[in-house]
Amino acid sequence: MFGLVSSSASEQDMPAVLVTSGGSVTKGPALEGPPVVKKFAVVIGIVYDNYDLGVVNYADQDALSVYNLLTQKLGFPRENVLLLRNGEATGTGIHKAISWLVRNPDVDADADVVFFYSGHGLRNRAAAGLEDNGAQPGYALVPYDFANFDYAQGAGLMWDSYLADMLSRINPRRMWITIDSCVAGGFTRPGISGPNRVVTLSSQADQLSSEVQETGRGVLTQYMIEDGVARGVPVEKAFAAAVPRAFDAYGQNPQIVDNYPGELDLYHEPSSN
Repeated sequence: MFGLVSSSASEQDMPAVLVTSGGSVTKGPALEGPPVVKKFAVVIGIVYDNYDLGVVNYADQDALSVYNLLTQKLGFPRENVLLLRNGEATGTGIHKAISWLVRNPDVDADADVVFFYSGHGLRNRAAAGLEDNGAQPGYALVPYDFANFDYAQGAGLMWDSYLADMLSRINPRRMWITIDSCVAGGFTRPGISGPNRVVTLSSQADQLSSEVQETGRGVLTQYMIEDGVARGVPVEKAFAAAVPRAFDAYGQNPQIVDNYPGELDLYHEPSSN
């Protein structure tokens, strides 16, 4: 489910979504109306229509499970959750969704944010230890339309450096990032991880990630989210319970980067203590 790609290309190979005079993303004006429920999410799940990188069967169902959790149990307004599945999750579509988070003036220090991705994950040759030419290790999410680009040379992919740059521009009070993909453990650089964030990853940076055929979900999505968070368990406790199950059943070693003080419990307001 994962391969190696050239370390010579980066996120700049992806089609641009926003252009400003200074080359940065600017926030738009606030909308008038009733008080905003400050809970926002981008949820992505991709089952691909080609088999160049192997088969992913249930990532779109992973995304739907998370969308339902957020909107039906955790109080996220439907209009505040961007759900991208399969053909909606092109490179441009994912860029626009992340840019929506960055530009939204209501994504501020009082907001809760969730970013979820299920699909293919790739690493470059430097990350695999196959290059020693000074190239930086890189890990990439794989948009639905990756095959339209020279992805073997790194084009058409969403690199961790891009994701870190974009997500570092928001500073919500609580943020939960989950990546359920092969080599997910590589997505730990600052900007993805950071203050008041919990990052949960389905495998080590050199491991495959599997799916639970009986339930039609990714291993981390099933064991941590469906069997934990969706049943009222805080993120860290749900993750801790999922780790031995993932290893025993599939040989996966899920990873966590926890920079949130206390427990990340999105069912309740954070403690003032």
